[in-house]
Amino acid sequence: METQKNVFIKSAELGVPFGAMLLVASVAMLFGDKVPLLSSLTLIVALVAPFVLYIFQRKRYVQSNGFAPFSELWTLGIFTTIGGAMICGLVTYGLIIYLRPDFVYEQAQLVVDNYKQLPNGVGDEFADVLQKAIKANMLPTPFDFCVQMFWLTSSLGCVGGAITALIASKMPLKQKESNNQL
Repeated sequence: METQKNVFIKSAELGVPFGAMLLVASVAMLFGDKVPLLSSLTLIVALVAPFVLYIFQRKRYVQSNGFAPFSELWTLGIFTTIGGAMICGLVTYGLIIYLRPDFVYEQAQLVVDNYKQLPNGVGDEFADVLQKAIKANMLPTPFDFCVQMFWLTSSLGCVGGAITALIASKMPLKQKESNNQL
């Protein structure tokens, strides 16, 4: 049996492709108002991300011949997500600063416009409050937005990583035909 890499080193390595996947979702979200089909890409990545974590964790479990404990698999999920979220957050910050500097303002204004269109004045109060926040320059900065995105992704990865680690560690290993030697 070959030795496995430390779980933290492996998490850092897996964080790069996971971060690239999260970045695809982030770019799709940033430009989804300009190209509507991109919005669906954000949803697809959000649905696929837990399965990708499961694949990473299951592979680790299989490589250890079923000896990787739940805690190791969960750690792999947590740190892979944190690494991916850091990559995604940093690049997203650069994209917002250089390509969409008014992104937060535009999205807030879009929410105000949509709430004002609700029937019977249902959304008028919320729209007025948000409009006052816009005028008072109380919207999050691009940095605030990216930090909040990082923490949300990391938190979801922590919870989702526990669930996927549990599933990955409870699925029985398949018998290897190549080990049947007489």
